Parts: sequence; C-alpha cells; structure tokens
Amino acid sequence: MISSSSFSGTHGKLDGHLYAQVRVRIMPHSHYLLLANCTDEQLRRICEYRRIPIPQHWEAETEGRVRLLKTMVFHLEDNKRLTNTLADLDSKHLRSLKNLAEYGTPPEEEARRILVDLGLILPSGNQWTVAERTADALADFDDGAFNFQGDADLKLSTAAPFGFSMALTSVLLRCMGGIRVLKGGLPAKKELGQLLSRNSLLSEERDATLIFALLHRLGLLWSREGRVDTLLPAVLAHPPRWVAERAFATLLEHDLKLWNMPPSEDRLFVMRHLLERKGQILAVQPFLGFLQTLHPLDIARTQEVFLPFLQRMGLVAMDTTAEHLSLTPHGEALSHEYLLRDHRGTESHWLPLIAEQPLVIQPTLEMLTPVIQNPHRLLQLAQLAEVETLDAMVSFRLGPDTLTRALDTGVAMEDIRLRLSDPGTKLPQPLTQLLDDLAQRLGEVEVQQGVRLVKARTPQLAEELQIRPELASLELKPISDTVLEANGPGNAFALLKQAGFLPKPGRFLPVSIDGDESLYLWSLACLAFVDEKGMNTHLEPVRQIIQAALQRIQSEDPNLYQEIKRRVPMLHLGGGAQAAEETQRILEYAACYNLMVELTYMPLAAHRTQLRKVTPQSVDTEHLRAFCHLHQEEMAFRLSRIVGVRLLNEKGWTPSLHSQAG
Repeated sequence: MISSSSFSGTHGKLDGHLYAQVRVRIMPHSHYLLLANCTDEQLRRICEYRRIPIPQHWEAETEGRVRLLKTMVFHLEDNKRLTNTLADLDSKHLRSLKNLAEYGTPPEEEARRILVDLGLILPSGNQWTVAERTADALADFDDGAFNFQGDADLKLSTAAPFGFSMALTSVLLRCMGGIRVLKGGLPAKKELGQLLSRNSLLSEERDATLIFALLHRLGLLWSREGRVDTLLPAVLAHPPRWVAERAFATLLEHDLKLWNMPPSEDRLFVMRHLLERKGQILAVQPFLGFLQTLHPLDIARTQEVFLPFLQRMGLVAMDTTAEHLSLTPHGEALSHEYLLRDHRGTESHWLPLIAEQPLVIQPTLEMLTPVIQNPHRLLQLAQLAEVETLDAMVSFRLGPDTLTRALDTGVAMEDIRLRLSDPGTKLPQPLTQLLDDLAQRLGEVEVQQGVRLVKARTPQLAEELQIRPELASLELKPISDTVLEANGPGNAFALLKQAGFLPKPGRFLPVSIDGDESLYLWSLACLAFVDEKGMNTHLEPVRQIIQAALQRIQSEDPNLYQEIKRRVPMLHLGGGAQAAEETQRILEYAACYNLMVELTYMPLAAHRTQLRKVTPQSVDTEHLRAFCHLHQEEMAFRLSRIVGVRLLNEKGWTPSLHSQAG
C-alpha cells in the first residue's frame, strides 16, 4: 500500500503527522464535493484502484478537472461497483469503515491507507469522512457480513495439487482403449468401475460421470457404436492446460441438473466471490448468507453439492467439519483465467504440467511415472500400454498386445522407441528384444487398402498366404511373385492379423461419425468443388449461410443445436489431402507395375466428369503423365482434376513398349 501523502486544497492541509491527532467526524457530503478536496495524485490513485477510466488530456484542458470529477462520481456511485468494492474488503477494514461512518471513529493507519486508495474515505477540511452514497450502501451490510472470515491459524485439509486437471486426465487415460456407454451417453455401471478402479484421483461415481460428461461436451471423447474412446488428435491439438481450462468453464456454464448442482449463475457467483477473497479462510455458513444478500443463492445445493465437489477436485480446501473453506492455488488459477480472461497472469502455475518427468521401466515391462506432468505424454504412453494404477505415480503395463494395438493405430516403431526412451537410462533387455522382434515382423505383409492388394515380403510367404484357410474369403490371386490381389469381400487387414501376421499399418480414408458414407462423400464433393473453382478465399457467404442455419436450428431445436456444437470439435477430416494421397499412391503403383487404371477426370473445358482408361508412366507434384487409350497418345493430366481412380487388373500399353498394329 502507499505511504501517507499530504492533502492540499481550499479546505486546508492534512499531513501524516496529523493522522493520529485529528478526530474524524461524520460529514455526509456528496462525492463531488469531497473529491474536489483531493490532490491530482490522490485522484489518480483512486482511479487506479477502483479501475475508473481517466478522460484523455484532462490536465491540459481548462475544465479538465471538472470532467474528471464527474467521471469519477459516475463510477463511484454506481450501485453494483460500490457494492462489489465493499464486499471485497476483509471484515477488519469493513468494520473500520462502518465505525467511521456511524460513530466517527478514525481507522487505524493500515486500514486508513487502504480506504483512502479505494476512495471510500475522503478528506473534508482537516478530517476524514465517508460520502453519503457510500454510507447508504454500507448500511445494507448487516453484522453477518463482518464475521464470515475464519481464523488465519485454522487448519484446512491438504488439497491434491492439480486435482481437477489430473481427474480429467485420469478419465482420458481410462478411455484410451474405449469404454461402453448407455443410451443416455454416460458410462455403464461396469465401466464406471473401470474409471474408478485403482484411481485415487476419482473416488465417487457421481464425480466420474460428471468429469466424463464435461469431457464429452468438449468433444474430446468420440462415440462410436455404443463405445467411447479418447479423441487423441483433438486433445493433442491444444496446450496441456487447455482441457482443464475449458472443462472448468463448462462446469460453471452448463446445465448440470443430473448431478443436482445449483444453477450455473449460482456457481459463477460463488467462484467470483471466492476469487475476490483468495488467500482468506472463510466460514461457510456466514459467507453464503452474506452472498445471499447480494444474489438469490440456492444455499442448500451450493453447500451440499457444489462446494464438496470443488473440495474433492482440489479446487477448494476445507476443514474436517466442512465449516470453513479457502480457494486453493489450482482453483485460484482456473478462476482467474476464466473470470478475468487473463492467461498470462497464471503461466507460472502450469509449469509442473510442462516439465519433463522421469519414466522407469521395470524388466517385468511395468512402467512408472509421476502423475503431475504433461498430460499429453501420459496419453501417448497410454497408447502403448494398459493403465493399471493412478495415484501419485501412474503405472502402465507393456506387452506385445498393447504395442501391436499402437502400431495398428498408426504409431510408428520409431515413435514407440522415442516415447519409451528416457535420457540417461537404457531400456531393459526384455523390452529391447520385444521391440526388435516386432520391428522384424512388422511389414512381413502389407495391405494396400485403396487398391485391394496384399504384398508379401518373400515369394514363399506369398504362396503361404494363398493356401492359408483363414484367408480363403479374400480369394487371393497372384499378380507377381510377392503381390496378391484380394477379390473376395473379407477385410484383409483383420484376417491377416487373426492368422498371426503383423501387417504394416496402412492409411484409411476417414469415415463419417454416423457411419453414413453418403454424408462423407457429399462433403468431399463439396470440398473438391470449392478447390476446383478457386473459391477458397471466397467462403464468407458460405460462413454466413451456415451461421444463419445454426441460429435457426438453435431456435427451433435446442437439443439438435447442442449436439451440433458437441460434434464440431470432433470433425478432424483432412479428407481432401488424404484422398489425394490415396489417388497418387494408386497411380504410382500402377506406373511401377505397368498396370492400367480408369480415371474419373474433369477436363478444363467440360462441365461434367469423363472416364478415361490410361496407362500411368510417371507422377510429379502436379501432373500425371500417362498414355490415354481414348486419344491414343501420351498426355499430361492435372492431379487436382482427377476426381477418382480405379486400378484395373490389365497390363498397360504404351507406344514405347509395343508396336502399334496396322
């Protein structure tokens, strides 16, 4: 706080030596008259502490000071601002202010300086006084408002650091392998046990379902055919703190009647006033009673449901009788970011979720690592192993099955080794042997999904694939010594795995969330049209149409609107680039093996696609050079105009390799 400063004005002079000698008496004057007694420096300090905008160039204008005083009076007498300023005072300073207003008792030195800076007491001649509007607002505070702070020496229970963030991470980790959900969208009873099993971060079913619901509403859990798993790309696309920040906002904003939570406006109001009293220990009953005088608060549900949940999540600390509470550093950081929209002010709080933590791998293939670390790393480890225990340390179990599952999801062998390596330590011998064995077996067969081909590493293995009874439904026919074409309806990748092989993971075209391929194909067609016509930079009308449609849906069917909002973060299509990659792969394969393909092509001057049979010769970044069997000449086809491609089981033909018949 500031040191004592002198007041000078038409009513005399008051310096620091007179504070103890002057008796302050009641002078119910208006704010304007009292502010006129202040120096320019005091006016600036009041504006700073009360966050009052200062008119520009007021000092250079003749009537600038009058304009400043009018601006200050407008803000100082605003009922909401004034009430909040009084509510922000601790009980000691509030009582000092009330004693001054009612009995003329001068405040002590420390309290006086704080009240002066806030403009709650102002000079009047050689005395200090309270403005009439401030005194009126102060009269609304009953005696209970002075007694809701607890003893500073009161012992509160130790809250788990980063409890809320770690509880969210624990659910994401448990959902990595997928869990079954009911029609209502919440985990089934058996799956709730899985979320809570050997998990010290969550101890109650209602907490597990609520945390699950918060993550689901953020679009970080992907529902497919009655099961839910973690949508890892959506999680990794954001900083480590983002999940906790957005889940905390959802906790305060969304309807949570299923968990008997008080209304969202009550939760917001409570957290706002807890943040304003950070570092203070508050008596629960008087504090909630005081808040009820400012807002129609549902005290019963706030005290019985909301505050205990905050305690279990490590956002508030309470004593054993739940009669006193205090905001924890984690609760303070999340409240500060959400309510004040200030992320930079809390950056130091999140450093433990960025720091590197050691990883210990036992010869039994059990992994141990601290739970408080970058959650992205924990999720990437959960891709490779089964999560066993969630406590101060997270324990994982590695095995051939878990590593094979990771390879199937597209994790490269190099990435697996990188994730498991820890600087300064060597991998145990059993794990090294397991990784070497998998690396040797990986890719002994390769499935090229886009062209229905199976490629074996050796001719002997290709012959074995043709006679294996488990693969009979594929109807494999040889194209070369090591390449087989699948003519049957079976899933080559799944059948080869069941037969004990380890196919090299391929890239698949994404499917729509609903399993409705027509929706997905129409989306790709629209994207291709936009790209073809060069409309990428002219999408604003389309955005406006979509926005109008969403507003109409919101008014007509709020439930459907909420479903759309939930699904939007899950739509990581990237379909155009991936489809182009599949097309180029087929063309390169055909050029390599001299096979014919059928193109669905959009010529420059045409308005509809054409089918062309061609023999690919080479593919560069923008063009396909091929022999066109329609025009009987070598031509260049722009890749961006190739809508589709189908591999034909026919040998190609070019003039350079064959002489033309007469």
